[in-house]
Amino acid sequence: MLRRILTAIAPLVLIIALPLLMRRDTVTDDPKAEQLVIVSPHNEAIRWEFENAFRNHCRELHGRRVNIDWRTPGGTSEIVLFLRSSYVAAFRQEWQRQGKVWSAQIETGFLDRRLKQATADPVVWEARQAFLASAAGCGIDILFGGGQYDLGNLAQQGILVPAGVRERHPEWFSGPRPILENGLSGEIWCDPGDRYYGACLSSFGICFNLDRLAALGYDIADPAALPASWDALADPRLYGQVGVADPSKSGSINKCFEMIIQQRMAQTVRAAGPDLDREQLARAVGDGWADAMDLIRRIGGNARYFTFSAGKVPVDVARGNLATGMCIDFYGGTQAEWEEQQVGRQTMRYVTPAGGSSISADPIGILRGAPNRELAELFMDFVLSPAGQKLWNYRVGEPGGPVQYALRRPPIRRDLHTPEHRARMSDGDTGDDLFALAAEFEYHGEWTGPLFNLIRVLLRAMVIDAHPELRRAWRAILDAGGPEAVPEAMAALRRLPFELKDAAAENQAIQLPEDRVFRTRAWGEFFRASYLEAERLAKAHAR
Repeated sequence: MLRRILTAIAPLVLIIALPLLMRRDTVTDDPKAEQLVIVSPHNEAIRWEFENAFRNHCRELHGRRVNIDWRTPGGTSEIVLFLRSSYVAAFRQEWQRQGKVWSAQIETGFLDRRLKQATADPVVWEARQAFLASAAGCGIDILFGGGQYDLGNLAQQGILVPAGVRERHPEWFSGPRPILENGLSGEIWCDPGDRYYGACLSSFGICFNLDRLAALGYDIADPAALPASWDALADPRLYGQVGVADPSKSGSINKCFEMIIQQRMAQTVRAAGPDLDREQLARAVGDGWADAMDLIRRIGGNARYFTFSAGKVPVDVARGNLATGMCIDFYGGTQAEWEEQQVGRQTMRYVTPAGGSSISADPIGILRGAPNRELAELFMDFVLSPAGQKLWNYRVGEPGGPVQYALRRPPIRRDLHTPEHRARMSDGDTGDDLFALAAEFEYHGEWTGPLFNLIRVLLRAMVIDAHPELRRAWRAILDAGGPEAVPEAMAALRRLPFELKDAAAENQAIQLPEDRVFRTRAWGEFFRASYLEAERLAKAHAR
């Protein structure tokens, strides 16, 4: 019994003890070394391996001594807020140093990527052009990690700047199958403007505990019976058994929800038939949006929690505290392997839903005003080179691989996905499957790309802030016989404060923080009232 308890709690103990376990045996600060400052949402294992390898690279190939000063204010969302506020402060100081008057209009406008000279306030336009020509900085050289959406926004705002990678390494982008793809299936892996590049790849999916599923009545011997699709997470048997991370805190998890929405939109478009005109297509996409929001609420109704930490879900699934959950591929795969090694049998699996996830890139970019620009370029080239790419998935101890920690991330370079390299990888059998998955899913950026931040804010109001009311409503619907038995209750549960055709206007209305707070509060009240009505109707039917 004691052994089973220790095995169950070991992953949580490992996470808590990780900073202590990762004492730097080979990476020590050198007071006389050059300093490279990097802000990153990456975990300690990734930071340690890349710092150790890059310092060795600089010493052995360039005769240079380098230290990396890591800044880790939180996840990608927190980093974006930190960078934006830092650049506002830096440019304000530069603007006022020139004897010019700062204003609220300049503060909210000089980073606006949509600003047009014909319609903009002349002073705000002048400030925007001055910022794009400036060396205003925040004392940080590189942003390493985060989603393409957030780095794409930072690039368009002017916070990320051209890195010169295409000029230094044109061979990486030439030929019919370039080493670095610009992207597949609608995803952007490398910015055409040279401002950010994917460093590794990731997908999104589902992890589940086989023992817990068996206890809930699943036939775990039948692969078709396992929860391997987004729809499966809404199964009534999984009430209180699903773990989800907070999309408002993690750009990666918000991307996961965007995949659910994209897949449902694509399904409704296919069901509407071929050769749709513009109006028919818009109607089908809008119906898909509504259906996806319904699915997300059913999943939210089954969810036990929405956690700040994306890594908590697979740990809880591995321990049997949850039957299943949404997660990023490398979290799910790593935890499943670790659990099998400890228990001696497969108790947990990770799957990427077929046609339910694109393959997205985890980028790196150089920040405006980087104090160590030349060293930043050297680091970026290293990360994208074969030497840096091997760190992502080579097994610990393999020549050129990580020294202490298997990172379990697919490299982005095509020339690393060959039999020779896969034989040395932790997940060498997934290389071909990964690019096949990328081709299987078509990401339509025009459908949800401009709404990425709106999705983040809307989901917080819909399934997180109103989670207690949502869970009670969903429980009442299940107790009344399920969604088909109580259509009126389901209609109340499915209500939305706006349709997709109005989403662009709603997105514009939440750009300023004070407006976003007001809108979020109104949405929260709307959803709570809808869920209370759904609960009342379901209970009335049950009586």
